[in-house]
Amino acid sequence: MRESLDSSVPAALKLKRRIKRFALDNELDHLPIGDIVSVALDEWLTARGF
Repeated sequence: MRESLDSSVPAALKLKRRIKRFALDNELDHLPIGDIVSVALDEWLTARGF
């Protein structure tokens, strides 16, 4: 089961541009953004003991 997590992202991070560039550099047709965010948040929370 999946659930939505809504969040605003600072434009200064330029995440959309960086993600597109990463996909191009690695010859990926599709980059599962939701999965990447989930893993990053999980690692961040785990590192803080949650």
